[in-house]
Amino acid sequence: MLDKHAYLIMAHNEFDILEKQLILLDDYRNDIYIHIDKKVKNFNFDYYKSIVEKSNVYYVDRIDIKWGDFSQIKCELILLKHSILKNYRYYHLISGVDLPLKTNDEIHEFFNSKDGLEFIHFCTEKQSIQRKKRVSQYHFMRWNRTRNKYFNYITSRINVILSIVQSKMNFERKWDENMKLQSGANWFSITNELAKYIISKEDWIYKYFRYTSCGDEMFLQTIVYNTKFREKLYKKEMNDDHISCMRYIDWKRGKPYIFKQEDFQDLVNSDRIFARKFSSKVDDDVIDNIFNYLVNKKCINNNI
Repeated sequence: MLDKHAYLIMAHNEFDILEKQLILLDDYRNDIYIHIDKKVKNFNFDYYKSIVEKSNVYYVDRIDIKWGDFSQIKCELILLKHSILKNYRYYHLISGVDLPLKTNDEIHEFFNSKDGLEFIHFCTEKQSIQRKKRVSQYHFMRWNRTRNKYFNYITSRINVILSIVQSKMNFERKWDENMKLQSGANWFSITNELAKYIISKEDWIYKYFRYTSCGDEMFLQTIVYNTKFREKLYKKEMNDDHISCMRYIDWKRGKPYIFKQEDFQDLVNSDRIFARKFSSKVDDDVIDNIFNYLVNKKCINNNI
């Protein structure tokens, strides 16, 4: 096994944040795998690859991703299938609008101290039960969004009708009775053993999560909860606390909340490893200040 980490990045916009992200993650102990949404035009692949000096950067096969659609799961599987070939110690799934809150030295020191544990967020049991409809019904057209507002309206109405019909008929998709459904955030930091196990379950994932709604927030938690990996969770409590995946995500102030400069001290003083999310359109200062803070911290620690 390589004593290195793989960063799996799903990006589709705000590439100025991706640029800073790549600079901050650039380290000989990290390799970076990037998925650029197929809808993105004129992305300068060579430029973003040239930003990184110490890490290896790999672009994976591109697909058209729609929020909440199975394409989200498909993208995660693509990233994992590419990266597990090199057997990394940890795999971190992040988006292109996330930022690390720690230096590479701090990140590696933390995961070395917790080696073998899985960092996955779980919602409460009640929340998971409430989300059962996401997989118990078929969702065929909900995420077919185009620039044609009339087409979007028609497909949204069709989906409402399909849901009503399935409910009236008490219809439920066939489910694997050996697996208790669980849910949580899709962003994770997992070991090589679990990453490979997920790919070994690809056929099962396609069977039970294709044509579901927001299945990307359920398939990993369900697999982990019902296998030996449950005993290797960093936090075993199912209490909707994002410390379990070491992410700083605020769902109380937004969906999720976009951090601003007023949050800077809370972010850099946090015990979390990553934060999401950021937007240069909302507040560019906090992005620049976190970037400068980590660059300066790295220089001080290395006596540069």
